[in-house]
Amino acid sequence: MSSESWNILMVVLSTVAPDVRVEKEARFLASEGHKVTVIGTNPRGDLSNDEQRDGYTIKRVPSNKKLFFKYFEFWKNVRKVVKNQKFDVVHLHDLNVLPLASKLKKNAKIIIYDSHENFPEQMSETFGFLGLWGYSLVERFYLKRVHGVITAGITYTENLKRKYKTESSWIANYPSKLDIEAAHKKEIPKEFKDKKRFRVVHFGVMYHNLGYNKTVEAVKILSKQLKPNEIEFLVMGSGTSLEPMKQLIEEYKLEDYFTVTGWMNYHEALSIMRSCDIGLILFQPGKNNFLRIPNRLYEYCSAGVPFIGSNFEGLIRSISGREELGILIDPTSPEELAESILGVYKDEEKLNRMKKLASEAYKEQFNWESEIPKILQKYEESFKRLKKN
Repeated sequence: MSSESWNILMVVLSTVAPDVRVEKEARFLASEGHKVTVIGTNPRGDLSNDEQRDGYTIKRVPSNKKLFFKYFEFWKNVRKVVKNQKFDVVHLHDLNVLPLASKLKKNAKIIIYDSHENFPEQMSETFGFLGLWGYSLVERFYLKRVHGVITAGITYTENLKRKYKTESSWIANYPSKLDIEAAHKKEIPKEFKDKKRFRVVHFGVMYHNLGYNKTVEAVKILSKQLKPNEIEFLVMGSGTSLEPMKQLIEEYKLEDYFTVTGWMNYHEALSIMRSCDIGLILFQPGKNNFLRIPNRLYEYCSAGVPFIGSNFEGLIRSISGREELGILIDPTSPEELAESILGVYKDEEKLNRMKKLASEAYKEQFNWESEIPKILQKYEESFKRLKKN
């Protein structure tokens, strides 16, 4: 199979507005001369149903159902869009669209499964053992119907092999130099550029299992030693735990220590991140979080920001060989978090060394351009395996 003219369909249960991993993959494949179509959702009807972006096409379908009923609705609507079209590659993003491996098998020469998370383990945090068992059963069944598997990290790859004896390749979700360059061309807003305080940042979606309460409790401890004009905690992102976090900040009367922006444009957030000193990655204990690969680690590094994070396997494996660019702690301990923040606050030489290591890690390894050629290798391997069979 020649790689010169592949017709590729990507399917993801998201709006692609944004969906950074999907966008980066589609953009790269389009830049290599392939025809790429991404089917996503339009749950509120406020997005374009047909969009051209960076050389590829996005088609969005209605999505009005709730809970797992939305899966069936989405699969049905995808099939309506695809009809009898033929593709060289159908690339399915995450477990909630993997059942389309059966429904679209007549439309594709090869089908690729791209696992962004340990999805069954993630669902177990909401639905308990039944969630883990049910979603694992679905994953096991449909993995047999794809020609190749990609994951977002080595711990995900190892988990699939342990659970199902499934071989996969991993493509880390590093930030793209194109995105970083675009972000860094933006001028940092005055309120962040005129930096007078030591700035600790949380970037990304804020869920209950990301330790928002531990952060607020750590700030309460630090408030006994540092004044609001000395340290600031910047929270850039949205999520279900944002309002509870604000309520806890108000309850502890710590408003002067926090700046909470809510959702922010990706490039703007990456630009502002350059004004920060240390980033937080406080995954709390959970089956998924123990193995989770944190995208925000790499985004911090792109801005030269070291981190304080959970001493779990996923994060430990993420920085293998580069351990000095961050500090690993017990994420359930506000006291340990406060102590670590105070340590880098007081040790400017150590902080500057960590910042330098973070920048070097991004330039040398943690960038998308060094990683993404693996996707073409995976497609080619899958085509070769198909021919042999």
